Amino acid sequence: MTTKNNPELTAFINWKRYNKNGQTELIDISFQDNFIIKGNNLNTLKALVPIYRNKIKLICIDPPYNTGGNKFNYNDNYGHSAWLTFMEERLIVARKLLTEDGIIYIHCDDQENAYLKVLCDKIFGREHFITNLIWRKKAGGANDSNDIAVEHEYILAYRKNKNGIYKIPLDAKTIASYKYEDDKLKTHGKYKIKDLNDPSLSDSTGLHYDIKCPNGIILKANEHQWKCNKKTFNERLKDNRIIFKKNRDIWKVYYKIYLNEQRGKLVYDEDEKLIPRGRNLSSILYNVALNKDGTTDIKNLFDGEKPFSYPKPVKLLKTLIQSASKPGDIVLDFFAGSGTTGQAILELNQEFERRQFILIEQMDYINDVTVPRIIKSLDFYNSEESFVYCELQQDENFRSVV
Repeated sequence: MTTKNNPELTAFINWKRYNKNGQTELIDISFQDNFIIKGNNLNTLKALVPIYRNKIKLICIDPPYNTGGNKFNYNDNYGHSAWLTFMEERLIVARKLLTEDGIIYIHCDDQENAYLKVLCDKIFGREHFITNLIWRKKAGGANDSNDIAVEHEYILAYRKNKNGIYKIPLDAKTIASYKYEDDKLKTHGKYKIKDLNDPSLSDSTGLHYDIKCPNGIILKANEHQWKCNKKTFNERLKDNRIIFKKNRDIWKVYYKIYLNEQRGKLVYDEDEKLIPRGRNLSSILYNVALNKDGTTDIKNLFDGEKPFSYPKPVKLLKTLIQSASKPGDIVLDFFAGSGTTGQAILELNQEFERRQFILIEQMDYINDVTVPRIIKSLDFYNSEESFVYCELQQDENFRSVV
């Protein structure tokens, strides 16, 4: 625990603590607290370096897209070179905050995507580029377009040094497909079955062999191509992983796939705790969430009102957060906007062990939208968590710490 008089916190003033009931007593703070900070995000990032250098596992940001329009609540009409300088200054400092296996996700669109990629190659290293995620943000004809209907945006993904991308949890539909049980249920979970015969595979002599069915019928090698060799088949048969089914006069052979197994084995962490099976994040985020879902998310908290334009969907942020952080990690968003990142983490914290968020926003709507949204989210999830609010002092002498 520490206090707001800690020398590392002298750049910040107007400390407050909030929980699901609103403002509450601020006795002390911890660097493990959730934070919402009002202030110029470049200067705030610099002020955070002495505290969180090499400690932030994931940075998710949704900066101004520089479209030249006025749809957003911040400056969205920089000159191209000014926008790149604006981003470069912030990304250089942000990199200092990332852990060695830290990840940064940056939302953008066609306007600056290619130039932002080159800039990030310079700052993070071209060899640390992971991919350019494509997020389908709207469905339908997009009739507001004058030519091609653009339904997507991008999310640039970089690592600081080491790989820090994880598998994300299986979705409910996938889990539901594992519907059978046997004596391995307690450890391996439920299972699903797949046809052992697969003629679409590249031909291999090792995949052709006779299999004897329970009634003595032989499934001949030259009429079948199995998905495993004979040695593996015999091991599966001995371990009760092979199922024979007869439909009329035709026998088929299936093998079991267990929910908790990864590549056919149970995997445990260093504490001997079973690691749940997951799936890789797809580079095309097609059916994750749409723009309209972000609108619904915020309306659900503000009695049907929409106090912020184009909020990102909670489900999208949850997916990104799960792909690059684990319970106990810190997630930073220094273009916090309406606070979607904070709400996504609070929702995740209801399901798993706790992650910590730090949100930075310089616009005045932080007091009308961002802070109220996180309070409402705490109440919505009936969470016992809280967050600390503070403001960056105008004095900029602290910048020398970087």
